[in-house]
Amino acid sequence: MEKTVSGLGGAFIFSDQPERLASWFEDCFGLSFEKLGDSGTRYQTFWALDPDHPERRLSTTFAIMRSKMDLPRAEKNQGSEDMYGDQHFMVNLRVADLDTLIESLKARGETILGRQDEGEYGLFAWLYDPDGNRVELYEPSHESQQPGEQ
Repeated sequence: MEKTVSGLGGAFIFSDQPERLASWFEDCFGLSFEKLGDSGTRYQTFWALDPDHPERRLSTTFAIMRSKMDLPRAEKNQGSEDMYGDQHFMVNLRVADLDTLIESLKARGETILGRQDEGEYGLFAWLYDPDGNRVELYEPSHESQQPGEQ
């Protein structure tokens, strides 16, 4: 089969309080969400160069949108060493300095669920957003980055 997917166009979190959740992501991680109409939707677009056509820019949108119904929430698994497979989804945010960010989050009263050093791949840490979704923080090692990544 011919390759039909060229990348990730976006990631969308649905929340009954998207404004509150977007505000948390802004306060914790310095994201700058834009408001989309009166729907409560907040979004930020990230840009990268197309590896197959370096003259083109590609966008990935991270959006928080109002849910149209009550959504079931996964149980918070704070006792496990394994941070994978017990949630419906997980947002992974690439960061520049994980340890400094962890200290900043702790100072805000956030609970860090765990931190792992995966050697040549990078550093990871996890926490929950106000809706109970697990967020993974990822600081890639220099060896794992592709040319042009930061």
